[in-house]
Amino acid sequence: MPVETTTERTQHIPPARLWFGAAGSAIAWALQGFTCFLISTQACANGTGSWGPFGEIGVRVVIGLVSLAFLGAAAASCLISYLNWRALSEQRHLSQAEGYAREDYMALVGVFVGVTTVLGLIWSGISPIWCDVCNTYR
Repeated sequence: MPVETTTERTQHIPPARLWFGAAGSAIAWALQGFTCFLISTQACANGTGSWGPFGEIGVRVVIGLVSLAFLGAAAASCLISYLNWRALSEQRHLSQAEGYAREDYMALVGVFVGVTTVLGLIWSGISPIWCDVCNTYR
């Protein structure tokens, strides 16, 4: 009796969705660090911590809002990776996941990188609350 064995995958994820999931959160973290560095450099150029119409507290709020926006992008990327992994993987637990195929691997890497960068964005985004803006990002 012939048994049909196929390695052809029935579920395919578009490449843009795979790449957004795998790299989006890391790019968001890098852009957040660079943007907040630029803001703090401008705010601390004269030593006061103020930037244009924003005083020191205003600069902290701007950095918090920028961090929140990039946190949202990173969380979306992590969620997309998780949904990609759920669509592709036969395993239902991350502890048993294996990424042998390219799509599986990219989805799984996106989940782990996404969780790590979301935690990093939270950590770097809340630091201006209790640390000096001029010493935090420079």
